Amino acid sequence: MFVPKLGVSLHTISNEVTDEVLEAIGSSRIVTLEVKPWLFAGERGADRKAALLEMLQSTGIRVASIHIPTDHDYELSSLDDAVRRAAMDEAERCIDLAVELSVPLLVAHASDDAIEPAERADRLKRSRDALVELTSRSRRHNLRIAVELLPRTCLGNTAEEVLDIIRPLDSEVFGVCLDTNHLMDRYRTLPDVVRELGENLIALHLSDYDGVDEKHQLPGTGVIDWKGFMAALREIDYGGPFDYECRWKDLPLPERIRSLEENFDWLGGL
Repeated sequence: MFVPKLGVSLHTISNEVTDEVLEAIGSSRIVTLEVKPWLFAGERGADRKAALLEMLQSTGIRVASIHIPTDHDYELSSLDDAVRRAAMDEAERCIDLAVELSVPLLVAHASDDAIEPAERADRLKRSRDALVELTSRSRRHNLRIAVELLPRTCLGNTAEEVLDIIRPLDSEVFGVCLDTNHLMDRYRTLPDVVRELGENLIALHLSDYDGVDEKHQLPGTGVIDWKGFMAALREIDYGGPFDYECRWKDLPLPERIRSLEENFDWLGGL
């Protein structure tokens, strides 16, 4: 039965892992986190990771997913072999981090943005080949990989295409992450997209927008039909992370967390 638990992408709360941030999360109603590996980069990365682990152990909060880095320098579908190799190295490091933190799920982008039509078929193949390369290690560590439904001209920018990407792959490893911001002007189709993805839907990034381009607003402040969305999740008996991925301007940390908790209660009542 669909029973959502409050989750959040950690960068929604803060771009840094500090004692204040960890204390605020630890005393909140947040149950799961998604993290990005750059949170643990630099000379103090090991200390930040140790502090996060201590908070997790003392509170029962868990890291449910790790987001593999993606930008022009880390591009699984890149036609530049050096860039693609850098992306694969980052993905392998994320597998190591997932094992270290006992995380069951990675979130991956099939591409970065602005895919040229003439390159699309080649880029789709290279992205799928990259995911195949990650399969054996992922299976060995009981890891799943959620390929994110992306916006604009990215690879996997429709339910049909993201399913085409994962369909030839190992179904015990691969599924889909649905970001509710990423349907652009097709926002009215969101409940149908949930149903189309069905059991392949294994991760969520929750936020609202203006129906034009992603804004990462708090749910209920944009155009999305959240009642229809929640009904569709119940229909497919969704059981993956229920992670908010929002942005705020100049909102203090306690208010960010309070807003998430209040919004989660509102969504649960729809």
